[in-house]
Amino acid sequence: MDQTENRLHHLSHNQLKALFILAKSEKGIISSTGSSNNIGKKGKSLGGIFSSLSRQIINGSNLVIPWGKADSGRGLYWKLNEKLITKDRLLQITAELLAYA
Repeated sequence: MDQTENRLHHLSHNQLKALFILAKSEKGIISSTGSSNNIGKKGKSLGGIFSSLSRQIINGSNLVIPWGKADSGRGLYWKLNEKLITKDRLLQITAELLAYA
């Protein structure tokens, strides 16, 4: 297991849900507000999930990168750093971890 995968095993259920939704997205980019219903959090709680994911530094790189302000004017877009892990591998790992959570 590499360092990125090891770190995923230590994330919270809500962080895993956010990453699962990110991995399922077409371009590896989602808006925090647009994903709130799937994650089950809103407002500051939702921002805290994505903010904490963006502070996950692995081999000197952020796991999730802020990718601009959302079209609605509230929240941000977030992008998966595919230099650390591919969308397909992230989807596989998060699905497995969420199945046992």
